[in-house]
Amino acid sequence: MKLIEEQNYYEILEIAPNATPLEIQKAYEHARETFHSDSLAIYSLFSEEEIKKIQLAIEEAYHVLIDEERRKAYDLSNLKMINGSWRKRFEAKEESEEKKSPLTFKEISLNIGEMNYRGKTLKEIRERMGVDLKEISKETKVNIKILEYIEEEILDKLPATVYLKGFLKSYAQVLNLDAQKVIEDYFQLLKEFKKN
Repeated sequence: MKLIEEQNYYEILEIAPNATPLEIQKAYEHARETFHSDSLAIYSLFSEEEIKKIQLAIEEAYHVLIDEERRKAYDLSNLKMINGSWRKRFEAKEESEEKKSPLTFKEISLNIGEMNYRGKTLKEIRERMGVDLKEISKETKVNIKILEYIEEEILDKLPATVYLKGFLKSYAQVLNLDAQKVIEDYFQLLKEFKKN
């Protein structure tokens, strides 16, 4: 097995060079979970220093590959395959992508399991997916200030519940999250806030 510093970003995340954003996201989540500091599976295999090095490599690989422009630059400058066959496939893929419509947020998803959706959690998910809040505002037609209040849990500045429900649903749909669970979890937060 190659050392982490000898692996390219695709090898680090264990994905193919033509992986989709969804595949990159899933591979990243899996790698983070596998090499988490508390993981019993790797406890005896790697030193603490090696685990930190691997975690940094996973983060770096993810942030380059999930960003379309950075990924193209990385691909063109770093990947090599026998007889240049990879480069030919990449250039052909790039041409066909130009003819396709641009990527929508709905094509990216996270496997978040039993996570509770609170404002800070939603913000973390959005940031991990590399989605800018301005883009969500543009896509959902929800004022960016309202989205900031939702993420920062500034509950006393949120709109009436009927509007909030619609805003949360739109936000969840853009990130391909379970809209019903997002609404339920966020309204649970509101109930807790009102009790205090």
